[in-house]
Amino acid sequence: MDWQHASFLAAPLWKTIYAKDMSDLIVDTLERCGERAGDISAAVYRSFFAENPEALELMAHSDEGMKGRMLAQTIELLMDEDAGSTNDYLRWEVNNHVNAYAVHLEMYPSFLAALRNTVADVLGDEWGEAEALAWDTRITNLLDEIKAV
Repeated sequence: MDWQHASFLAAPLWKTIYAKDMSDLIVDTLERCGERAGDISAAVYRSFFAENPEALELMAHSDEGMKGRMLAQTIELLMDEDAGSTNDYLRWEVNNHVNAYAVHLEMYPSFLAALRNTVADVLGDEWGEAEALAWDTRITNLLDEIKAV
């Protein structure tokens, strides 16, 4: 076998390793954030609602427990290296939010950004290019799947 074919076969493996490394980095940042700040739900929602006042109206019926569960489910999606095209749960949730609660697809990027930015703010100088790349890549992948719904 020549090297051209060998590198072609290695590409899926490289993507798997890269995805695993990104997932590990996201989990690591979340663990460090939790150690430093504890529950970040209030900060995430404060940031999200500042960018999307209409979301505050849509979520007026949601108590803190429900908001916490929604944030936890979002974090689970970010940590799941297989989240995306094979995730029926994500598609179901997005359809449910849009059809039952009048959520706008434009709210998802700012919610994910609020979470990312809150974690980055908590980590301060410990947030670097690798962390930003891992989060931005995973968020982009999730948003691509959300847009496809």
